[in-house]
Formats: sequence, structure tokens, C-alpha cells
Amino acid sequence: MPSVKLVTDSACDIDPQYLERLGVRVVPLTVRFGEETYLDNYEMRGKTFYDKLRTSEVLPRTSSPSVGDFHKVFDELTADGSGVVAILLSEVLSGTYQAAQMAASMLPDRRIAVINSKTASVGYGLIVLEAHDVAEQGAGFEEVRDAAQSMVDNLVTMYAVDTLDYLYKNGRIGRAKHFWGSTLNLKGILVLDKEGYVSGLDRVRGRSKIIPRLIELAGERIPYGSRVKLGMCHADVPGEGAKLVAAAKEKWQVVRTVETEIGAVIGIHNGPGTLALILLPVE
Repeated sequence: MPSVKLVTDSACDIDPQYLERLGVRVVPLTVRFGEETYLDNYEMRGKTFYDKLRTSEVLPRTSSPSVGDFHKVFDELTADGSGVVAILLSEVLSGTYQAAQMAASMLPDRRIAVINSKTASVGYGLIVLEAHDVAEQGAGFEEVRDAAQSMVDNLVTMYAVDTLDYLYKNGRIGRAKHFWGSTLNLKGILVLDKEGYVSGLDRVRGRSKIIPRLIELAGERIPYGSRVKLGMCHADVPGEGAKLVAAAKEKWQVVRTVETEIGAVIGIHNGPGTLALILLPVE
């Protein structure tokens, strides 16, 4: 019986070499610093990216994969009759999902499901790993597709930014909010809503209050003591990431943990010091 193959993009921030060893195909986005171009998470990742971001005189940009990039991958993977489930960066944050949808429409006789994760970074990196496990257990195309969609619908993603500078530089907040937030040492806490949009949730004064507030706000959405799968990603603050994981494990029954660094695609907008907590309830 034809197998089910998984596809994702590099902004899921799981090491692409690791995913490829699992058999998950990764389609990379592109990072540009002026005339310099890098493949996201292949040629530019982690501390190397953040060191360059802090010192660059130009504001970096990212580019989504092309329709052709996805068409080539989908055509290759489905040529033997296999189905493909592609789990991708939130539609409202990137053109990646739209490019994949268009590529799938060009192969109408193939079984291709393109899923809008409505989240970012390890939020859908966790879903990709879970969907891979479902496929490995022998589930069919529809089962893997439906399991991935169910996870999208139940995932909780929230994060805190250390500075408002990058949101301001990228036009996400106005001058007044940037000025007062920076002056008062406010750290924004944000959530990705059910459609994948970024919404302001709260503000805390000082970095020491970030982790307790993230834990508290997450507990309002998923009761303490629940069984969950945990995702944590950080932007060049591994020590604080470890503290967030430890704090979460004191409140929930964590049955799986996936930790990673936030890559360039999200890091460009939120900057160093960002810390994210992702919870997936276990039914």
C-alpha cells in the first residue's frame, strides 16, 4: 500500500538534517542581508544568525519558497503513488502556504494535503514530528492528514519578546508604543490566535517576570496537571529556555518535549531574547 510522506518548510526550526534522516522533506525559505543570501536553517541558523542580526547595518528579509520548489518536491514524492501531507508556516505570516497550495493544484491527480499550521517555529515543528510518528505506525493518508489538522486546532502558542525594537523596525508597532515600551522596560507577551494571527496578550516589566507570566497565561488555556506535549523555542537565550521547560514540567504532565532555537524567519521580527511556550494537549 502506498506510504504517506511528510513535507515541511525550514521555519519549523527543527534541524533540517535531523528531519531528513527521519524521511521528512524540508523546503527552505531564504534569508537576505542586503546582497548576501542564505538558505534558512541550512546556511544560516542559531547564534550565527543572531550575532549577524545585532551588528547588521541593513534590516534582513526573508523570501518564501517558490511554487516551483514545492511542485518539484510534491511531484517527486507522489510519483510512486504515495500521499503527501505538507505542514507549513502560518498562512498569515508567510507566502509559503499559498505557494504550496498552488503547487498542489498543479498535480490534481495526486494525493496532497497542504496544511496551514496557524503557528510558527517549533509550534508546527512539534506537529510535524507527531504526524511523522502517526505515519510510521502505519496510518493512511487521510488519518495522517486529519491527525495533523486536529493538532493544529488544539495547539496553544504564546511567546514573549525581550525588546520592541525589532517589531518597530519591521513596522509591527508604532513609534509611540515603541518609545514608551522601551522606556518602561516592558516585555510584550503575545499569542498566536486560532487563525494564526499575532495578538498582544499582556506586558510585564522586567525579564524576570516573563516565565512566570507565560506559565500562568498558558494555565488559563490548558489546566495544570493535564497531559501535554511541550514545545519550547528561544532566540539566543538557551539558559532561560531551559528554565521555561523546567517550570512547565512542574505544572503539566509532559509526555514529550521538543526544544529548539527560533530561526531567522521569526527571529527577524521578534529579535534576540524571544522565548516561546507551545502546548499540545494529549487526548
